[in-house]
Amino acid sequence: MERLFIRFLTVLAVLCTAVAANAGTLTLKSPTQGSFLGLSNQLKFLLTGSVVDVTVKAVLTGPAGTTEQEKTFTPNSENKVDDSLPLNFNESTPEGNYTLTVSATEPGNTYAPKTVTFRVDTVRPKFLESTPGNGQSVKGIVRVRATLKETNLKSWDVKINGQAIPNNTGTTTAVAVNWDTSGIEFDGSQSITITARDLSGNEAVQNISATLDRVAPIITIAYPRSDSQVLPGTTIPVLIDIADASTSSIDGTGIDVVAKTLTGAYLTRVSRLSVKGSGSNILRWTGRILYKAGLLPRKFKITVTAIDKAGNRAANQEVIVTVR
Repeated sequence: MERLFIRFLTVLAVLCTAVAANAGTLTLKSPTQGSFLGLSNQLKFLLTGSVVDVTVKAVLTGPAGTTEQEKTFTPNSENKVDDSLPLNFNESTPEGNYTLTVSATEPGNTYAPKTVTFRVDTVRPKFLESTPGNGQSVKGIVRVRATLKETNLKSWDVKINGQAIPNNTGTTTAVAVNWDTSGIEFDGSQSITITARDLSGNEAVQNISATLDRVAPIITIAYPRSDSQVLPGTTIPVLIDIADASTSSIDGTGIDVVAKTLTGAYLTRVSRLSVKGSGSNILRWTGRILYKAGLLPRKFKITVTAIDKAGNRAANQEVIVTVR
């Protein structure tokens, strides 16, 4: 009977040892199968059934070869290890598919290794072009547009002055958002921010500073005036002042000065000599009408039109000139 009892204890010890040798479980929490990884990541894992210090080893294989790292962890009072290892890349890391195998080693215990494949992309999305241009004057419905270069694009969004606007997100490489400026109370500088993110978490930001200008410029014909003394056979100087939000908001090429008959028939376009700032918000347009026999009647009018960079059109101005 004693011999049978000893044999029973021996068998029981062997069974306990076998159970102990296979009691551990390794769970890989991240990265997950088929995921995308960027620059900074973590290999997260959970060990259960651990008894003493356990060594975790990670073997990474990719286009550039194989790398390894390992670290020893001490289980907690619940015989668990819930921890991580760094899994970081740099901008020179080749993009492509990678395989990660994680194993755990503990005296008197074994763990089934885990293998996962994922894709590495460390390149940020790139903006090829965008509108409006930086510093551009805008009004009304502004077409915010951009073209992105990114194979693994996740999403983009557009914000105005740090705030989301309607229909401001998308997932294609063509950014297209219409911004209704009627919701902005005051004219002036406005910030447009386009943020693009890829599936690996890489992010690119395009910041645009635009000037909201909804006020039309004001034209003043400084010379000649209706009471000016214009002598026959002489060159007639023409001075025009255009007032707007600032001198930079006025489009000098959008100022048109023309001499016409009193009935509106075209006579000649006034030659432009210069366009210069006069103060903070006035642009002075200087031109002249060269004398040419038979060109001008004794009475004619000069008409002026102007448009600023935001597309606001000034009220046309005219003055009747008498050659005395």
